[in-house]
Amino acid sequence: MKLSEKMMRGHSAETFGVSGRIVNSADRRIAASVVHGTGQCAIVSPGGMMYLPAAQDEAVVAAGDTESLCLGIKMMDNPYRIEPGEIVLFSRGGASVILKNDGSIHLNGTIYINDHEWEGS
Repeated sequence: MKLSEKMMRGHSAETFGVSGRIVNSADRRIAASVVHGTGQCAIVSPGGMMYLPAAQDEAVVAAGDTESLCLGIKMMDNPYRIEPGEIVLFSRGGASVILKNDGSIHLNGTIYINDHEWEGS
């Protein structure tokens, strides 16, 4: 049984969490270099959301006998200065969406609606 299946069913598994660096990423699977070597990991993300970490990102990996899962990327700084309860989505290219506690939405980057660039003010 795969680690993800054991976790979903509540079975205990020989599992350990490790920190590693992303070596390669493509098609929802990544290669991460961790304490016990380099191997393939499936990426875990919230439903309705997809991401591919960049090479050299520091990852948190849950590893088992037959499967490893990338649980996320370590974020040690707060360059967007978000407050508790706020959310930011961002890309390496500088685009960002910030949902603020006051109900405002802050957008940064070129905005496209139905593949057409928005030219609002």
